[in-house]
Amino acid sequence: MKHSLLDDPLLRVRLPDGRVQRQSLPQILHRLAQDNILSFEALQAHQQQAWHSFLVQLAAMAASREVGGTIPSDASGWHDALVGLADGEAAAWYLVVPDGSRPAFLQSPVPEGSLDDAGYKADVPTPDQLDVLITSKSHDVKARRIRHPRPEHWIYALVTLQTMEGFLGRGNYGIVRMNGGFGNRPMLGLANDLSWSERFRRDVDVLRSEREALADRYTLDGPALLWTEPWDGAKESAIPLDDCDPYFLEICRRIRFRLENGDLVCWRANTKGQRVDAPDSLNGDTGDPWTPIEKSGRKALTLPGEGFTYDRLQDIVFEGEYARPPALQFRDSDEGRVYLVARALVRGQGKTEGLHHRIVPVPASTSSWLREKSRREQLAQRTRDRVELVQEVERSVLYPAIATLLGGGDTDAIEFDDVGPWLDAFDRTVDARFFEALWASVDMSDREAREHWESLLWEEAQTQFDDAEDHAPSSSTRYWRARSSARTIFHGAARDTLKYAFTNSESDSSPQTNASAPLES
Repeated sequence: MKHSLLDDPLLRVRLPDGRVQRQSLPQILHRLAQDNILSFEALQAHQQQAWHSFLVQLAAMAASREVGGTIPSDASGWHDALVGLADGEAAAWYLVVPDGSRPAFLQSPVPEGSLDDAGYKADVPTPDQLDVLITSKSHDVKARRIRHPRPEHWIYALVTLQTMEGFLGRGNYGIVRMNGGFGNRPMLGLANDLSWSERFRRDVDVLRSEREALADRYTLDGPALLWTEPWDGAKESAIPLDDCDPYFLEICRRIRFRLENGDLVCWRANTKGQRVDAPDSLNGDTGDPWTPIEKSGRKALTLPGEGFTYDRLQDIVFEGEYARPPALQFRDSDEGRVYLVARALVRGQGKTEGLHHRIVPVPASTSSWLREKSRREQLAQRTRDRVELVQEVERSVLYPAIATLLGGGDTDAIEFDDVGPWLDAFDRTVDARFFEALWASVDMSDREAREHWESLLWEEAQTQFDDAEDHAPSSSTRYWRARSSARTIFHGAARDTLKYAFTNSESDSSPQTNASAPLES
């Protein structure tokens, strides 16, 4: 057996002082729990979510099942806990185990005997071809670029594949923690600090505290590492979901590594079904601590290619259509400023639709609002009003005005997509400023907050309309007519839609209402 994650320093980590050290998996878990790690040297951007989830789930199960609910005090404690999770089979932590009847790291035993008898093929020459990332364009991340891979390259690719991959054609089934074979596994949570260690410690605490709440759906002493049991790829050999530990680490593909002439060679085989037997109605609702669940249909969030836009993110944070996952709920230890961290690799049919990563700082003055239900509901209403107002500005102000410019005064021949570039630019600016403006509004009265938000939207609407005037193509014979008509429409619609934006400059155009009390009252 070769390349033990338990005993061999296979993974290079960079420490806060800049030094790079090689460490084993138990050493890494100990350092994350007690100290800090600046980065993992060979870990790629799209692999960070999978690696973080893997470490947190592993640590939470080890602490809950093997150490009596406590965190091991040293690396040797983590070593013993990991062996215990594998039912005493240390081979489960080796990258290469020649005996196919025994497990290897994220590699199930082969009950057929030999790899040839089981239909395995050695057709994955590099770690990036094993990985989930699908690229096709010359400016994308290149395939087969890791010509001389280290074991750590294979480890990170294997973790990402086995815990994040979806359906990729017949014989290649995906994980159960996503809504459908073409879905994705999003990660949303709060963090007191953006370091690896701080996020690790907080999320481990979240999983440990939520564990008992999942006892009615899972088996607390059930299989934890699903690669320790034999798998022939048949549907009948799938492990029932409710037999598993709540934070089970799954695999979705049959993989085995061999050493050939000193080099690691990856063998793989197709399967006839998923590793986990789950009902079709599950829709990814597995109790994953980082995944929002749609309230109406009990479906896991599948992030679209647009990513974590402001309207989608606020819908999750303020629990509009989605229930917040445990990692996104405030804890007593969350003091002062916190960060909302959202990440997902969006999959498509035969393609990758983007790695989306968004960090939203939440000031200490605002976090107190999000903790309390009544205050959060007040802020949620303000948030929904703001989203609706953005849509109204796009629909009633920008679109008709710019369409008039493009059509030379006649909008009948103009499609919505023709105006799209300016509407998209407007939305991107709103997206960049949305949460900062929202957090700043908690100390404002309703009137002040409305004036501030409408002024911001009016400013950006003018920017986009001015840009359209300068760059939109138009007929020379209709140029002045179109320009005059468009300006009339733009300013008239703006005054109707953004009335508060004009109160400071023209008092006679402001609505005759009294400023309401601050939001907190």
